[in-house]
Amino acid sequence: MRELKPEEVETVFGKLAKYIGKNVEKLIDRNDGKYVFRVLKDRVYYMSQQLEKMASNIPRKQLIGSGLLIGKFTHHKKFHIKITALPLLAVFAPYRIRITPASELSFLYKNDVMKSHITHMSEGIPDNAGVVIVSADDQPVGFGVTTKSGNEALNSDPASKIVIHQADVGEFLRDQDTMF
Repeated sequence: MRELKPEEVETVFGKLAKYIGKNVEKLIDRNDGKYVFRVLKDRVYYMSQQLEKMASNIPRKQLIGSGLLIGKFTHHKKFHIKITALPLLAVFAPYRIRITPASELSFLYKNDVMKSHITHMSEGIPDNAGVVIVSADDQPVGFGVTTKSGNEALNSDPASKIVIHQADVGEFLRDQDTMF
């Protein structure tokens, strides 16, 4: 595993900032120790320094992964956040959208969130913001990007698209062969 290059740090933190805002700083300096981002085979992992030291004893060819998989770099050096980062996003995300139980299944099948699906929205959601989608019982089920600001969404047509689907927990079943 290796450290992220400066341009990779900028790309990863820029993408994470879309979902967790200023809380990106809290990812590194946490109360429970120091945490780092490391790259292995174009995949970015988030782990404690203690775990990194233990993983450094394993040869690179034999190491499959270590820590929490945040996302992966494409061949064109774009960064995509994976569903495995949902626990981290759910803790630090300032914007959440709660959906109805009936629409939860629709979201888990890769469909976007319509206004009629929403039961509650965080205050002050801007346009094109990253949001965490939660179920009726506040369990995170995925994340996406808003198409309208919070105020525009409240005043829009019930059939209008509010959140574009990015990832959901159903991917653990659909993509289990290619995820890791």
